[in-house]
Amino acid sequence: MNPGKLNTRIIIKQLTKAADGFGGYQDGSSQFTEIWANYKELRGPRSSENGQRQTETFVQLICRTDTIKAINAGASSNWFFEVEGESVDYRINDIYQSDYKNFTTIIGVKVEA
Repeated sequence: MNPGKLNTRIIIKQLTKAADGFGGYQDGSSQFTEIWANYKELRGPRSSENGQRQTETFVQLICRTDTIKAINAGASSNWFFEVEGESVDYRINDIYQSDYKNFTTIIGVKVEA
């Protein structure tokens, strides 16, 4: 891949839990790192559940392997990302590493609030 195609800034986040002072926890998120990637929407299947229509938007990120190694080292399932300039979060479903030209592919799905 041409490095010039890595033209979208992606903000990698991790889910966190903080004590709420009343014996429970409050979910939040913290920014882990920022990477440059090639961002592409793959598909958006629609489904109907309990009388409501829902769309899942699947996206693909291609980035350099070295920039994603820290996420794999964390080995957590609580990673998600945000495309800079958007207010929507995407859950990371799959990470595929390729030795060919040192690129990693990340498949994510839009998280509906």
